[in-house]
Amino acid sequence: MSGRPLFVMFAATVAGLATEPASAQTEVTIELGASQIGPAAGLDEESSRFGMAGLRVSHYGLGGSGITTSLMFGQAFGEPNGGDFVSGVVGATLRDRWGSAWIGGLDLQLVGFQVNSPYPYVAFALEGGPSISVQGGPVSVTAAAIGGVGRSQVEIWRFRTGATLLFEDELWRVGGTGEITLGTGPVRAGVTGGLHESAGGSYTSGGALVTFSGRWGIAEVRTDVWDTPLGSEVTGGLTFAIPMSGWSLRGFLGKSEPDPLTLAEPGSGGGGILLGRRIYSSDDERAGGADGPYEIVSRGAGQARVRISMEAPASARSVALLGDFTLWDSMQMRRTGGRWVAELDVPEGTHHYGFLVDDEWYLPDDARDVVPDEWGRRSAILVIEGVS
Repeated sequence: MSGRPLFVMFAATVAGLATEPASAQTEVTIELGASQIGPAAGLDEESSRFGMAGLRVSHYGLGGSGITTSLMFGQAFGEPNGGDFVSGVVGATLRDRWGSAWIGGLDLQLVGFQVNSPYPYVAFALEGGPSISVQGGPVSVTAAAIGGVGRSQVEIWRFRTGATLLFEDELWRVGGTGEITLGTGPVRAGVTGGLHESAGGSYTSGGALVTFSGRWGIAEVRTDVWDTPLGSEVTGGLTFAIPMSGWSLRGFLGKSEPDPLTLAEPGSGGGGILLGRRIYSSDDERAGGADGPYEIVSRGAGQARVRISMEAPASARSVALLGDFTLWDSMQMRRTGGRWVAELDVPEGTHHYGFLVDDEWYLPDDARDVVPDEWGRRSAILVIEGVS
């Protein structure tokens, strides 16, 4: 089975997972960057350096369901053990909330990768599975099942100008992961674990993470210990994403984890950074008006005065607003008629926010541009532009 028909078939399949287009948001971003990747452990080789350029397209609807597609090209900087590459990813996410605490999900991802030298290599893989999350106060628990299939092909020269050897592998994996995190403010900490069976053998992992978030963006520091068919590996590092009013900065520094599906082993360490520029957004500044989720009252230098309102359950005793623009500290709202209201200054940029109803995370049904956040919850998006 060739990679191209599989890619087209999957793209058509995941297109049906995006729901409720009336509240959907679509963004197109171009990215430029560079990376350095160390050789696999035990190999006496130089690190590989790459320049990268790509395109990322995302489409999300109410509830956090959506699609993300990316295409990335890499150019090696004259290293003998690094080759030019092209990679593509199509990911689909389906989310459904059950009550105020439970979230069910389904994630699918198709990955294609091709490198030209030193040995021509092509791989395609499709993986994903269901997940379930529950949050009670500051504690969040997530469990996910993962399955995948794929195919890889590598071509090795017997002689530079002679015949070649072609090696093909059928890839597969089954397993699961779990995560428990604690915290409600800008800092969350947790533990993770996983168990996987694959064509290459058994993999287990366990680790810890700390997540920092605020109006500046989000960063995660984590470390994991992997037991693989080739021995034990310690992986981890720093991952961050920083929005900057139409721009974004994403990066990683550390040692990547092994992949039970493609059987890729981690390098000795490395890092990379991508600078993105949003070139299209279906709704750069959506305000709901007096009866909607939020209303821009006035504009100033680099910020806007925003009135945020929501309709909570009739039994609600207290409602608080929190988001990256409050540094995830709760701000009490006042009841006005049948709605709860808060007014505050919000700086220019893209922001995530939500509510606490009687100390439980909550988003009303009329929340717009809803996406899953890094804690497995749903967060609403508020975009402020044109106020500089």
